[in-house]
Amino acid sequence: MRSLRISVTDRCDLRCAYCMPSKVYQWLPKRAILSFEEILRLVDAFVAQGVQRVRLTGGEPLLRRGLVDLVQALASRPGVKDLALTTNGTQLARWARPLRDAGLARVTVSLDSLRPSRHAALTRRAVLEDVIAGIRAARDVGFEQLKLNTVVLRDVNEDEIADIVDFAGRMNAQARFIEYMDVGGATGWSTEHVVTRSEILQQLEANCGPLISGEERGVAPAELFTMTDGQCVGVIASTTQPFCRDCDRSRLTADGRWYLCLYDGNGTDLRKMLRDGADTTKLSTCIGEEWRKRQNRGAEERLKVSDRSALYQIEELRRDLRLEMHTRGG
Repeated sequence: MRSLRISVTDRCDLRCAYCMPSKVYQWLPKRAILSFEEILRLVDAFVAQGVQRVRLTGGEPLLRRGLVDLVQALASRPGVKDLALTTNGTQLARWARPLRDAGLARVTVSLDSLRPSRHAALTRRAVLEDVIAGIRAARDVGFEQLKLNTVVLRDVNEDEIADIVDFAGRMNAQARFIEYMDVGGATGWSTEHVVTRSEILQQLEANCGPLISGEERGVAPAELFTMTDGQCVGVIASTTQPFCRDCDRSRLTADGRWYLCLYDGNGTDLRKMLRDGADTTKLSTCIGEEWRKRQNRGAEERLKVSDRSALYQIEELRRDLRLEMHTRGG
């Protein structure tokens, strides 16, 4: 266990069709959300079990008031060697400099289209100019490992792969193309929507030239390729080529539930332990014991299902909205 993804809020200012249902959702009450002090205590417990990399997610993390203060506290935490943020980019132009100054090391921005009307249809908001401004701001303040994540959807945005690679190159960023995952349920996932790794690579080679496979992926989710001009692109084949056996990450939701796998339906309620008075040692011991018992192979198990549809039915989502992607931070 080396990586921890922390959702600092379940709220988002977009309604991306592949991530968040347009109607069936409700926000967590404020009292349920972990305070910054609680997050820091849990991070200390995770670090004691070997976590070195922390990524802040949401929802949209930049909607969490005071996030820069949390970044500063985490960046100075002993044991946290890498601190990153995943964002939709709408608020990034405002916060790029303060986040950089606070100690944030890396930024990943979701960018599923460069066409205003298409981006608006995907996100259900007309915000592409804000996202582009955020990406430019991140580049300009000196984030050297800037990444752009694109979920590739059949008959939606697969024709923009080359354009996004070109844009990423101009932003000194790495484009990463992600297979559409069947997490959640209200988003209407089906195999027909998935553009596979092999198809993505075919498009890249047809439009951008030959690709040279990079070094072994290891525990990283992206398989890296280098183009003839030296630009690097990544492909995350989480649907057709799961990497469960190499996964070293887990997820902490905004209300303190810890999931060992993105497909995990239960999770461990660390918030209750915290608020019942558990100290860092007790929390760390619990985390270590649960991780060592881990047998989660969610994506691999889903790959074996011959008739795949949405992971959860709408009735299940109404009972437990933590099952949707937007609550887990992807």
